[in-house]
Amino acid sequence: MERLHDTSTNGFGPIEHVYSLKDIDYVTRKIAEDEWMALGTAIAEAMYEMILDVGDEALHEMGFVERMSVTDKIAEDVTSAVEKIINKLGAQPLQQGTTTFNCSGHDLSLLVLSSVSDAIEAYCGITNIDAPFFQLNQEVNHRIRNRRRQLLLKHAKGYQSVKDIERDIEASRKHWVRDVLGGKAAKNFHFGEVTTKGGNLHTHQEEKQKKKKRARLLSSLLSIDV
Repeated sequence: MERLHDTSTNGFGPIEHVYSLKDIDYVTRKIAEDEWMALGTAIAEAMYEMILDVGDEALHEMGFVERMSVTDKIAEDVTSAVEKIINKLGAQPLQQGTTTFNCSGHDLSLLVLSSVSDAIEAYCGITNIDAPFFQLNQEVNHRIRNRRRQLLLKHAKGYQSVKDIERDIEASRKHWVRDVLGGKAAKNFHFGEVTTKGGNLHTHQEEKQKKKKRARLLSSLLSIDV
């Protein structure tokens, strides 16, 4: 493993003797993906619950199958929309800027705006994201740096690899999904995806299945291994 010897080049103390700059960059990107998608999940769940509350009377007039179909579609649409925004916000996770969750009264109702604000505040453990000095990117960057330091210190003690850190990040998030959203969501959870209590049986998994079917069809038509 590549080793770093110049302790003045970073603020990790003895960690530079265990992990290379490439390792640390990989861990940073993994944590950034995790933090942004978890924030997206918190936002999507808040919006999903708000929509179900607003449409509660109409949903109760439906039969069970129809109601499940409608709620699954709502979950799919909400997670897809939130994930697109989160992907844009997290494209450059450690860059300083004024980027924020881009929604306004022109695009969403005040009720949705309130749900989004509450979800961000609850996930980040802060209050008043409408304050003029608040920047979401900076808040998430702060969380990323803190987690990076904690994880590197934790795994450096046993001289564990980056893959051990990666498994730790993924396992921790799955436990978080189970605690916050329940067993159904955790069962179908795939790292890096936004989800809700309704589970993750929507566009991502459906698209993967479609790709597999297309690959098998192509293989049979061309008589090649795919």
